[in-house]
Amino acid sequence: MELKFDNVSKSYGKTKALVGFSATLTSGIYALLGPNGSGKSTLMNILTQNLRADEGGIYFDGENTSKMGARFRERLGFMPQYPGLYPAFGVEEFLWYTASLKGMSKEDAARSIPEVLEAVELSDVAKHKIRSMSGGMKQRLALAQATLGSPDILILDEPTAGLDPKQRIAIRNYISSIALQKIVIIATHVVSDVEFIAKEAIILKKGHIQTIAKPEELTTSMDGKVWTVDVSESEVAAYEEKHTVTNIAKTETGATLRILSDVKFSENASPAKPTLEDYYLYVFGREDSSQKC
Repeated sequence: MELKFDNVSKSYGKTKALVGFSATLTSGIYALLGPNGSGKSTLMNILTQNLRADEGGIYFDGENTSKMGARFRERLGFMPQYPGLYPAFGVEEFLWYTASLKGMSKEDAARSIPEVLEAVELSDVAKHKIRSMSGGMKQRLALAQATLGSPDILILDEPTAGLDPKQRIAIRNYISSIALQKIVIIATHVVSDVEFIAKEAIILKKGHIQTIAKPEELTTSMDGKVWTVDVSESEVAAYEEKHTVTNIAKTETGATLRILSDVKFSENASPAKPTLEDYYLYVFGREDSSQKC
């Protein structure tokens, strides 16, 4: 299975949202990372045929997806960041409705719906109205509708937003378990959620591909650039002004700071093991302040 992007570009007036995006994806999980405005949403909307590219094409197993039309869309599962759920529907009822839209047979739907409900831990609320559900439950229902029918290509926009740590792990494991024979694209700001499950990370910056590489290659590139240092409480603000501080942990005598720096900036600084989030923050700096929460 192969999904090929060939020089895909898109502009909104004078703003270039996506510039010459080229990549070849095969079965496995791909993390699509970048701050707001980097082109992630534009790319996903072009792939799902909600937008038309200005230039370039997308090919699935060698066939132009724009010519495939509905045949290609039938192979897609899409979980948007803000899914349109119907409040008056029951959970199971909504999935039956989704199955009908996907052209699934009654037999396939009857088999698949209980499976996906169990996978996203919603079996016990199958008869509940969507309006009565929490935000996290709605998020899991959106994932269930995307995976229903076992699509070949799964596009997930912020799939773990609003979930507690236990639910995030469960969803992460579920995505990993179904990705062996699928192409899964996950766009997220929660970098830690994809660090250990993504086969490659696609880093977008202002519409351009910054890099495509295995997460471990990106973290290795950060060796010698991640440090921790113990400081007094009064020194914290000065360090934040001069350096990219990615974490502040309060201690009895002050705080331990995690800092990104190309050089050892203090005799008291100690090297730390890099993470994919460190790489992300190193590339984008203060562009995406949501990462500094």
